[in-house]
Amino acid sequence: MSFKLSTLVLSFFLASSLLAQADGHWEGTIHAAEKDVKIEFDLTKSAGTFSLPARNLKSLPLSNVAVRDNRVTFEIKGNGGGTFEGTLSSDRQSIEGTFTMRGPDPSQSMEMPFSLKRTGEARIKAAPKSAPIGKELEGKWTGTLEVEGQQKQIGLTLTNHDGFSTGSLTSGDGLEVAISTIVQKGNSVTLELENVGGSYSGMLKDDGTIAGTWTQGPFVGALNFRRATAPLDRWANAVGGRDKIAAIRSIYREATIDIGGMTGTIKVWHTAEGKYRKEEQVATFTSLETFDGTNGTVKQGAAAARPMTGHELEVATSKAYANANAMLFAFDPERHRGTVVTESDGTIVLEPQGGIDWRVRLDPETSLPKTMTHVENNRTITVTFVAYETIDGIKFEKELHRSTGDPRFDAVIRFTKTIVNPPIEQSLFSIERPASE
Repeated sequence: MSFKLSTLVLSFFLASSLLAQADGHWEGTIHAAEKDVKIEFDLTKSAGTFSLPARNLKSLPLSNVAVRDNRVTFEIKGNGGGTFEGTLSSDRQSIEGTFTMRGPDPSQSMEMPFSLKRTGEARIKAAPKSAPIGKELEGKWTGTLEVEGQQKQIGLTLTNHDGFSTGSLTSGDGLEVAISTIVQKGNSVTLELENVGGSYSGMLKDDGTIAGTWTQGPFVGALNFRRATAPLDRWANAVGGRDKIAAIRSIYREATIDIGGMTGTIKVWHTAEGKYRKEEQVATFTSLETFDGTNGTVKQGAAAARPMTGHELEVATSKAYANANAMLFAFDPERHRGTVVTESDGTIVLEPQGGIDWRVRLDPETSLPKTMTHVENNRTITVTFVAYETIDGIKFEKELHRSTGDPRFDAVIRFTKTIVNPPIEQSLFSIERPASE
């Protein structure tokens, strides 16, 4: 067994052993400002679910379950969800920590303490099975449900197996709910979702769509489905089309930046090959970065220029495709050396060779990037795209908010100038050369 393979196997068994420490059925409370909220969790080596009895939510899936030493973390997707980070007691019978609930904007997140007690063995149910369905219903579908005046994107997945079918509904923010029962009678289809107390009744139409109604408690709303388009294709179409993107050779942009109560300016040059130059000035502080596709250099203030190394160079490799420039990589990763992976919840993960992961979530309504997230120096950086503009038939972000978890370094960036395909000399990516537009 090779060293890498043996290390991978060892890491897997260590991870399984650590997760076993938190196995069980857990009951407890989120201590919110207005009132306590009762919660239940079921954790095993390979899965995790949560229940909210007061809202009749049962056995909904957890994401990113991890145990490191005595630290336990897991995430709830969906509206009102967030991340739990807690400490497992030495006797493995209690967990106490903090629940960070996501807000509409990363800066609006809320932290609340929680406590859990282990009350028995985990109660993970097997995935529900139904009778096989026709091929005309199989596959991925997408629809929109209006809730309180807002359009909510809903994904539907129906799959035939050997002698049975399964399915799930997925919210626009990534919460996947298993379908308890699928019943097809001719062109009609009925779905029951016991875990959320909801049901769907629809009819397959001649144009290939499914027209129907979603019912959940007193709520009743129209929900029509059409065949789903892959997230990458939706992004490419929304931003202007693959042909327009393929014609981009270079981009020059200017912006203002507000950070830590100070204001400044940014100038940045990018090429389709992954080279960039960034000049930033905030108050009296100046910074200059260049990256030629392989090597990077940085100069801050009056200090001498120095080469980028280690993690800093990895970040620069991916920063070449940050924000709007991600489209230069996402739709042709082989050309730019790397991979693009679409996860089951629709998250697009950009992985430039030699760089770090850049995680992209699309807006369910516009199919343009809504957020981009990466980890830099052990800190999660989230960029939220607030507004877009069209330049030469291509969508570029007009305003973005950068959240770092530390308000001192959070920033608002507003672009004031964008030029597509300006002439750029290669010597621009040498830090000794003074820049000129």
